[in-house]
This record gives sequence, C-alpha cells and structure tokens, in this order.
Amino acid sequence: MYRNCWLSLLLCYLFGGLRGTFVTRNARPNIVLLMADDLGVGDLCCYGNNTVSTPNVDRLASAGVRLTQHLAAASVGTPSRAAFLTGQYPIRSGMASPSNLNRALPWVGGSGGLPANETTFAKLLQHQGYRTGLIGKWHQGLSCASRDDHCYHPLNHRFNYFYGLPLGLLSDCTAFEMPELHHRLRVQLWVATAAIGLIPLLLLVPKLAHWLAIPWKVIVTFALLFFASWYSSYGFTRRWNCVLMRNHEILQQPMRKTVSTFMLKEALSFINRYKRGHFLLFVSFLHVRTPLITREKFVGHSKYGRYGDNIEEMDWMVGKILESLDQERLATHTLVYFTSDNRGHLEAQASGAQLGS
Repeated sequence: MYRNCWLSLLLCYLFGGLRGTFVTRNARPNIVLLMADDLGVGDLCCYGNNTVSTPNVDRLASAGVRLTQHLAAASVGTPSRAAFLTGQYPIRSGMASPSNLNRALPWVGGSGGLPANETTFAKLLQHQGYRTGLIGKWHQGLSCASRDDHCYHPLNHRFNYFYGLPLGLLSDCTAFEMPELHHRLRVQLWVATAAIGLIPLLLLVPKLAHWLAIPWKVIVTFALLFFASWYSSYGFTRRWNCVLMRNHEILQQPMRKTVSTFMLKEALSFINRYKRGHFLLFVSFLHVRTPLITREKFVGHSKYGRYGDNIEEMDWMVGKILESLDQERLATHTLVYFTSDNRGHLEAQASGAQLGS
C-alpha cells in the first residue's frame, strides 16, 4: 500500500512529524487530492492509452511525478479509501473482513463505518489550522445506532465541509439500468415471488375436485407479504442509497443526474472561499464508476464509448480545478495529487458494451 504510506509520510514531513520541527506557516502548501473511482492504470494517456484524451491529468504527470509502483490497499472502494484516509491497512481500522466478504458497505442505512477515533489526514491538517473539505463520494459509513446519529459522517473525521454522497454511485441510482446491488439475489426473489403467485392456479384443480379447501385470501395475502418484504428494500434502492448531502442536510433523495455539475461548482467555491488561508480539498469523483453518469456535452466524445466519455469528462473537471488554482495564483504553493481508489472495473458490461477498464 505504497500510496497511503507516501501520503502519510508527506504530511509528516510537511508538519514536522519526521524531525520534531515545524516549517513556518507561510511555507505550508494547500493540498488538493483528486481521487477517481475504479479508474484503471492504463486508462490515461500519460500511462500509454491513446484511445481517450486526458490532457489535464497528463499535464499533472508531465509537470510533476508519475508514481509507477503505486498500489492500493484493497481491490474495492470501502477498505481502500479507509487506508487512504488513515495511512494504515484497512484491517487495522476494522474496515476489512475475512474471506473477502462484505468489504463494501452496501446500504446508507446500515450500521458500520470508519471509527471516529481513527486519525485521518483531515484531522492532522485541521489541527494545523487548515480548512478541510470533502466533495464527492465518502463510502465510509454514516450512522451507528439510528439513522440520524451520523457517527461515521465526514464531519466526525475532521472535515469542516462535506458535499456529496454518503455511500457512492451504483447502477441502481439511475432508471432503466441493470440493478447492481445484490443482483443475483434479486433475480432469485423475483422467481420465488412468481412461483408463489402460481400457487392459487395450482390449487385450482384440488379446489374444483373438492379435495381440500384453502381460502384464496390466505394464498394472496402470503404472496403479497412475501413480495412486500423484499421489494420494500430492493425496489426503493434508488431512494434509500442514492442520497446527496451537504454536511448533515439531505439535498436530493434520490440524487439527480446533474450531481457532477454541482460537485464541480462546490469544489471551485471551496477554493475561492479559503484561498486566503490554508486548505485541504479532497475531491472524490463519481467518475468512472458505473452507471457512468455523463453530461450530454461529452456523450460520444471519445473513441471508447460510454467509459471513455466518462473519463474525458472527469479530465475536464480536473482541468477546471487546476484552472481555478491558476486564476487565484495558488498553483505554485498547492500540492495536487491525482489517484484512483482501486483497480478498473473490468466486469462492468451492458448490452455487450464494456463499461469498465
């Protein structure tokens, strides 16, 4: 997990953790962390891909350093992001599990997340007077005992400001996409419901033959209760899980497709708001995670279909953030760090089209 160690060591160096001394306040840089979701190592031009256009990320690579042995701590987002935030293996903070099961938090309303007593880089920087903000995907849990306690909320991990999704992006968040959450189980539940629905027809023969009498209301009630018991969760996944928040306030439930536009505006606003002090801005993109929500401007923009379009939109957003730093004359004393949370989502497909790296 070289990525997380590198970031932690860098912060220690900047704030005196290595030698017990502190650099002057005016010498401390602003920090902008840009994290893609499920971006493959070969999906950028600076790493050899000539089918998509990523001039802004390429600009970072050419003007800075490419870390070619830069490994994630896990192959899925929740434990990998926990390691990124804390600089330690996810199992040490309870964000891993045996046999690779249940490593990603599937429900906003579920209990569990990154413990509030863990030390994140946001906490370190906040103690040094930085204003800290997270824009985008969190996916480190939200609540403990009740839906409103928000014990795992980003603000409890010393982010001063949060605008984004407490969980993350799923195909379930858009209409007419193939359901992603527990897809196989949902198919089995639909089959079971259909089978139960056939029971009244199968009982028609013994009823007409007067072999036994089972009230129709009993069968119909049982079928409806079985259907309602699982559809109340999976049938409303978009409403339960696809939530946009500002701090503790719910702004959209379910979120709309324009969420990335609002995220970019919030990131630029954060830079403008704290440009006269020291700030940490963590932009956790929804790109390039399925269902690949892409604004119309970029649809059909690349040679690589929906996935390439989504990459190019993300690169454009990176460019807007870099442009803001340039305009505010912050570029020369701002550390900009671009990475992905884990590997590309090779398995993602729809209608024969590849939706992942």
